[in-house]
Amino acid sequence: MARNTRSEQELALATQYFRSGRAEMAEALLRPLLGREPDLAPAYELLAYILGNRGDTMACEQMLTKASSLPGCSAEAWFYLGKARLQRHDARAAVGAFDSAIRMAGPFFEALHEMGVAHSALGEHPRAIECWMAAAPMRPGSHELHFNIGRSLEELHRFDEALKHYDKALQIDSTLAHVWANRGVTLTELGRSAEALASHERALALQPEDAKTWINKAVTLTGLQRHAQALACLHEAWRRAPETDYLQGMRLHTKMQMCQWDGLAQAFDELSARIQRGEKASTPFPMVAVPADQATLLACARTYAHDKHPAQPAPAFTSPPADRKIRIGYFSADFHLHATAHLMAGLFECHDRQRFETYAFAFGPQVRDAMRERLVAAFDHFVEVSDCSDADIAAKARAAGLDIAVDLKGFTQDCRPGIFAHRAAPLQVNYLGFPGTMGLECIDYVVADDTLIRPDEFCNYAEKVLLLPDSYQVNDNTRPIAAQAPSRSSLGLPEQGFVFATFNNSYKITPDVFDVWMRLLLRVPGSVLWLLRSSAEAATRLQEEARMRGVDDARLVWAERMDLPQHLARHACADLFLDTVHCNAHTTCSDALWAGLPVLTLAGHRFASRVSASLLKAAGLPELITHDLAAYEDLALTLASSPQQLHALRERLARNRLECPLFDTSLFARRLEAGFKAMLERHRRGLAPDHIRVTDQMTTLH
Repeated sequence: MARNTRSEQELALATQYFRSGRAEMAEALLRPLLGREPDLAPAYELLAYILGNRGDTMACEQMLTKASSLPGCSAEAWFYLGKARLQRHDARAAVGAFDSAIRMAGPFFEALHEMGVAHSALGEHPRAIECWMAAAPMRPGSHELHFNIGRSLEELHRFDEALKHYDKALQIDSTLAHVWANRGVTLTELGRSAEALASHERALALQPEDAKTWINKAVTLTGLQRHAQALACLHEAWRRAPETDYLQGMRLHTKMQMCQWDGLAQAFDELSARIQRGEKASTPFPMVAVPADQATLLACARTYAHDKHPAQPAPAFTSPPADRKIRIGYFSADFHLHATAHLMAGLFECHDRQRFETYAFAFGPQVRDAMRERLVAAFDHFVEVSDCSDADIAAKARAAGLDIAVDLKGFTQDCRPGIFAHRAAPLQVNYLGFPGTMGLECIDYVVADDTLIRPDEFCNYAEKVLLLPDSYQVNDNTRPIAAQAPSRSSLGLPEQGFVFATFNNSYKITPDVFDVWMRLLLRVPGSVLWLLRSSAEAATRLQEEARMRGVDDARLVWAERMDLPQHLARHACADLFLDTVHCNAHTTCSDALWAGLPVLTLAGHRFASRVSASLLKAAGLPELITHDLAAYEDLALTLASSPQQLHALRERLARNRLECPLFDTSLFARRLEAGFKAMLERHRRGLAPDHIRVTDQMTTLH
């Protein structure tokens, strides 16, 4: 009894020393005390706080862990143990500690708040929100709480609700730059760009050195096609934090959207070198138009995938009955009037309903247009998931019993690769949206053809390759073309003279091919170049570049965007489509060929630069494929100077349009289904994915 009384007195004195700022004297009492009584939990707790205040977080956690194993450990110690574990990024263990604190002391604000933080760190955002909502009545004036709720709601794509909580946080304290910044991102997601810009500006007025907010403002401006202002914001971010992840690629891509080419070759080399060193220099999409080799593109995709979309624990899948229909799920934000839908609508309608059951998982804007109505009717199941988290969408897909999940977005705008990191299906496929490897371990196959990926190049793809005959690209052979073609003069084109057309986006246009185009204009009298007006900045820059090459900028004619049937009809006013070289026309090439306009291309050294070659082979026009710029220029000049030869090409294209493999939607559906069936048969036999070649006779391993 005397020893216990003495221990209690020493513990009380140590506590007094600690509270009065004399931590060393407290520790001097506690060490020998614990030597005599190693089971005294409060002494370990007090020593932990001393060590924590000193900055020795590891020793602090060790003392708290010891205290938690002993009788008499307090709820406060459990709480601080959770904080220590959270600081060490062991969020799962932190949740357990906070839970113990709450069981001992009842719910209290600090523990509920930090448990929410831990669940958020684990990606368990619904549980995080539950914790924070339980804590909210205890401290309604906590702006941090509302900010955290908003962030998790944003992660769950519940943007309207997130905005309300950001606004509540700002009602409590309007000087919170980080809340204004996140609010701007949320407003951008909601399509409220003007309000988003105002929110970004408020954030920057409060914290002008925040590079991330400059970047987010640039993203909003890019969505408004205000590329010059976006680039200015990216320069501000670069000036403050040049090593910011993926910033270099963003800056380069924005310059390419504006056709601002100063130092372009050097920028290409520097970006590729950084990627090869494993640095987070660019997201994968800007690299589509950069002339990097395939190994660099794989390195870029893998670095980004590992950083942003690490593989999650693999769920268990049960084998369905062998006689059940194969369930295919297509995942996209573009199930509305969009280029992807224009290509694929016919495929969805042509699937063999006796053997396949089709699902659409739509996570984009809930647009109600004619294409959306058509697609809803085309699928067996159309599932709206735009307000669901990646994990929830994957769970819905698993609950539907999908056999194969097809990602139609890749790394393009509004993509959701996290769905596939959570495994939506036993087999997952990268198709159409992104022209290259995704670098994700969870994606099993990429759909391609012999032109796009050669056998000796398989090593540059994280996925196994499914090779289809002719071309990988599906086309809808019911796409309507307006009955009446416009006159040349109504489009700003000369009634006489040769019209070279290129309707590719501006970021695909590079100085090397533009040099060729300008030489063609100089060598073909009366000719013009008809370009898509991507943005005012790009048009101005290209006009300047033309003048620098001795070409009157009036010979550049601008095509405005219009509805697809009218756009297809106006192709009749052009004589020859000139392709870009490092990233070809994709849907744009199909549009031209479907409308009867020959396309001249240069087949490059990677997926994105071979797409038009793939399409031309499937359309029966392989003679329009060249392999270097000199041959490209020579053939363009020959065709512009040989009306009969060009007319023969147009006649052949018109004659074969409904018979060539490129526009045989039903044939393509059978071939793709054969590929799906082959990959699923391997899976059902317990075999790992492998390269597969589909032929019209049989499907074989490559």
